[in-house]
Parts: sequence; structure tokens; C-alpha cells
Amino acid sequence: MASPYLYAAGVQEMSAATSIWKVVLSLVFVIAFIPACLWLMKRFQLTQMKLGQSDIKVVNVQSLGAKEKLMLVEVEGERLLIGVTAHSISHLKSFPSHGTSFASMMESADRERSVVGKNQETDS
Repeated sequence: MASPYLYAAGVQEMSAATSIWKVVLSLVFVIAFIPACLWLMKRFQLTQMKLGQSDIKVVNVQSLGAKEKLMLVEVEGERLLIGVTAHSISHLKSFPSHGTSFASMMESADRERSVVGKNQETDS
């Protein structure tokens, strides 16, 4: 008589243990599934950006603060230096897109500024 009760108690303990394992495995699956989905979404977005034929290309971004940055953007063969803040976007300078680096462009701007400064001194 006692054996059916012991058997029923053993089955209940076993089903409780298997249900706990089911919950733990489900939780592990969900925790692993979330980063996998995020990785797939990021990968899909990069693929879309590469396949998309956009006329606007971000060449370089330089962060200046928490919400401020300089962006060198290429649009229809022309490079634009723009300043971006949380509240506005400002056009700073345009450059022809002939493959020169940003550093060489800045050097040429410095040379132009020094030539203009010397010309102003000779005019005075």
C-alpha cells in the first residue's frame, strides 16, 4: 500500500525537477537569443547600407563633445564639412572631391591664410 504513495511522491518530485530544468533552459535560450537577434539586425543593416546606392557618403566623423561633432560628407562629387549639434547642422566649408586627405586640405587652407595675411601686411 505504501509503494503507490511513494511512487506518486517520486513522480511529483521528478516532474518538479524537470519543470525547473525546463524553466532554466528556456531562460538560457531567451538570454542567448536576444544578443543573437541584435547581432543579426546589425549585420543586416550593414548589408543594406553596402547594397544601397546612396548619393550621400559620410567620409569621416570627429566627435567634439557629448552631442557635437564635425562630419566630412561627400555629396555628388563634392565634400562638405558640417558641424552637427543636438539642435542644428551648420555648413562650414566645401571641398572638391579629388581624393586628397583632410589633413592636406587643412594644410592648404593654412597656406592660403598665411598668403592672405602677408598680402594684407604689404598693402598696409
